Amino acid sequence: MPPTTRVAVKASFVYFCLGAAIGALLLVNRWVPLWTGLPALRSSHIVFVVDGWVTQLILGVGWWLLPPLQIALRPDEANWRRHGQTQRGSEPLFWAIIGLLNTGILLKAIGEPLFEWTEAGVFEVLAGVAPFLLLAAAIGFVAIMWGRVRELRRR
Repeated sequence: MPPTTRVAVKASFVYFCLGAAIGALLLVNRWVPLWTGLPALRSSHIVFVVDGWVTQLILGVGWWLLPPLQIALRPDEANWRRHGQTQRGSEPLFWAIIGLLNTGILLKAIGEPLFEWTEAGVFEVLAGVAPFLLLAAAIGFVAIMWGRVRELRRR
């Protein structure tokens, strides 16, 4: 498993734990009022579980398991050989995608509750920028993986 995948999967488990903890607090708060501002964390709970855990886990495992690029020693060589990480595509681009994804997750998860608690416009702007970062990460992932998802040619 490449280091890029390990980092993405470990980060997804961190988001799972955060989402589960916030979900547990929200559930307890329904019967035992803990804090009146706690319902504002509902959007953070959803972002941590859906975008943080599920999406990041899918991206990390997809980077690792989808078919490798066909890289041959010579263009006319029929039997291509694996060349390690280069067959997955651009590793720096994948790191950038993971960075965009995590930045978007954190801005959304932190910005929305802080805006609801303080009504400061800067937090609304941060939460408004987050979907564009998540979209950029999605487009980047599709772009980097497009060449790896190919039709098998029959002889």
